Amino acid sequence: MTYSLTITTAPPSASVRVTGDLDYETTDNFVEAASRLLARNAVSELHVDFSELTFLDSAALSGLVLLHRRSSEVGVVLHLDHRPPFLDRVLQITGLFDHFDLIRSDAEIGDSALAGRMTTSQSGAR
Repeated sequence: MTYSLTITTAPPSASVRVTGDLDYETTDNFVEAASRLLARNAVSELHVDFSELTFLDSAALSGLVLLHRRSSEVGVVLHLDHRPPFLDRVLQITGLFDHFDLIRSDAEIGDSALAGRMTTSQSGAR
C-alpha cells in the first residue's frame, strides 16, 4: 500500500493531493489534514487532487462525505479535481456524484447520451 498527501496553500485556496490508496487505514489522516485547512479560516476553496489516486474503499467515500459536510458548514467550496474514471464510476454508482455537484467530462456526457439512445432503442425493439 502506498499513500501520501501533498498540501499546498495559496489563500484563498488550498489543495490536497492524494497519492496511492485512500482506504480504511488512510482516510482518517486525509480527513484530519483537510479539516485542519478548513479550520484555519484562510481558504474559501479546497481542492482535492485525485490525479495520483490508485484505490479507494467505502471508508474513503465516508470520509469524502464528512469532508463535504465540514467544508459546507464553514462556507468553503470543495472541489474533487482530476478524478480518475474509477472514482467517478464509484461516485455515480453510490449516488454521490450528484451529492458533490460534480461536473461530468465531455466523454462521460457522450457515454451517457449513447447509453440513453441504446436503452431507448432496446425498449422499442421489445
